[in-house]
Amino acid sequence: MPYTCRVFNSIDEVDLLAWERVCSQSGASVFMDPRFIAAVETSMKESCRFWYVIVYHETGRPVACACLSAMTIDLADFTDPRLAWILRRAPRMLSRFRKLKAFFCSLPGSPGEKSLALASTDASAQILAALDSVMCELAAKAGMDAIIYKEFGSGDLEWMRPLLERGYRCIEIPPMHFFKPSFENFAQYCAALKKHYRQIVNRSTRKLKNTDIEQSVLTDPDEILRVYTPEVHAMYCQMVAKSDLKLEVFPIEYYRQLVSRLDGQMDLIAFFKDSRIIAFAWCLHDGSTYHMMYAGLDYQLNSEFDLYFNLVYAAFDRAFRKRVTMIHVGQTATVFKARMGCYSEPLYIFAKGLGPLMSCVFRYGAKLLVIKKPSNPPSNIFKNGGTLQ
Repeated sequence: MPYTCRVFNSIDEVDLLAWERVCSQSGASVFMDPRFIAAVETSMKESCRFWYVIVYHETGRPVACACLSAMTIDLADFTDPRLAWILRRAPRMLSRFRKLKAFFCSLPGSPGEKSLALASTDASAQILAALDSVMCELAAKAGMDAIIYKEFGSGDLEWMRPLLERGYRCIEIPPMHFFKPSFENFAQYCAALKKHYRQIVNRSTRKLKNTDIEQSVLTDPDEILRVYTPEVHAMYCQMVAKSDLKLEVFPIEYYRQLVSRLDGQMDLIAFFKDSRIIAFAWCLHDGSTYHMMYAGLDYQLNSEFDLYFNLVYAAFDRAFRKRVTMIHVGQTATVFKARMGCYSEPLYIFAKGLGPLMSCVFRYGAKLLVIKKPSNPPSNIFKNGGTLQ
């Protein structure tokens, strides 16, 4: 084939000029930024193994790059509830079906963005063939159970189609929610709402009025690192534990690395009570896009102050003031986000099992491997003329 691959064991070893050239030509997101990748690699090296691949044309021109990672995942954490019930009650001898050694074309986590960039998709069949050959070889050497490419939007399906001929199944996963801002701040957004929806928002925001709760948006790395203590991080861990869709819990070092390496792009939106953080949201500003990433809160105070709802409102206000053109609002709380005016787009993974046994599991049980989350159309929440741009 006219395409060859170079494999690197660390982002520090890659040909950065080639990597950044491909990312620039493909319009890759911040999640392919070497600084972001270095933060993930440094903080997750105890639980994951990483590789990075650059695909070159025979002329020496880089045409694609990809992040690969290997980790053991618990299927019961994100699979269909019926299968999860069976897995949690299965005899220990069947734990092999629950603890899956997965080889990803992706970084850990679920940002709703792929970790694969192609300078042009015109030759995707040959490029994917070269990349997949490398992935299959690495996965076999590492003793993996499955290979998974994630997370791709509807617009990616056509150029990713060649993977279907290589034995992969295309599996729909929970959708990503988006909001296209046309407001300068949250107050302007509220003024555009129909009365019923404005009352819902006011009901939550009033719970913070005339209290000793203070809201702050922290951007200075030193200040964030000072206040983001293990006790604060534990609230994030608790929120992940309550979620019905999770792959892993990031260590506190993950956030410390992001703050240190992405200076000026990370926001920590925090609610303080008696000088103690009781709720927070991690957000990432990437040019014209604002990513609402992860959060944590004190559940004992949540119902009293509607901390989760108010966190989302505060993140919207921050994004509006940043004058971004798109807000990524995450993959959970579908009904609530639809009532905020968000729309959703489906996401997909391409997966196949390795070896006779796992190949059968993925071939015939693909529809049960990931929990299904129906998308909701955005609610008609705005007054006449108050539509999104």
